[in-house]
Amino acid sequence: MSGLPYIGTALGNLFRKPNTMKFPVGDAPAAQPGYRGKIAYDPNKCINCGMCIRVCAPQAITREIKNLENGDQEITFTFDMTSCTFCGTCADFCSQHTITMTDDYMIVGTKPEDFLVGGTFIKKKPAAPKFTPEQIAAMKAAAEAKKRHAAPGAGAAPGANPEAPAAAEAEKPAAPAPAKKAEEPAAEKEAKDAD
Repeated sequence: MSGLPYIGTALGNLFRKPNTMKFPVGDAPAAQPGYRGKIAYDPNKCINCGMCIRVCAPQAITREIKNLENGDQEITFTFDMTSCTFCGTCADFCSQHTITMTDDYMIVGTKPEDFLVGGTFIKKKPAAPKFTPEQIAAMKAAAEAKKRHAAPGAGAAPGANPEAPAAAEAEKPAAPAPAKKAEEPAAEKEAKDAD
């Protein structure tokens, strides 16, 4: 018998307008400046440095790398909004501004995929190097040997003995000492001093 009042209320509500309404009605109000809302990710700017993954405290960012047959890599970044704390650290550390914090606070959905933000890009296979490490080492050794061989005879004619200029310089006779000015006789010197 105690449930009868509630039955009456329930039957009465069947003929009344609902007290609630579907949300949103029209455009949602704008967020305040600086609000950190839903993450936006632009895969075209990403360089796959992985800094965002390292600085994300709740580990809300995952990366999947798929190797393709032509040597390229298909890289997918996924941001889980159910784990994200919206601290903005990933956006702060992103050197390419690939990650940005929007002012979108309408993060609603009916399935888990609705709370995932992500993107995929292709990382091209790097071009093959022109020289192997062994070839580079051999070229360096040859350049060093050429440098050592050319250093003693710098400026000498091709085929000349690098030691020849030094030997010729050693055999050159010593230059005579400059002659001293003859002293004037003492008598003439005294006569000049008297004048």
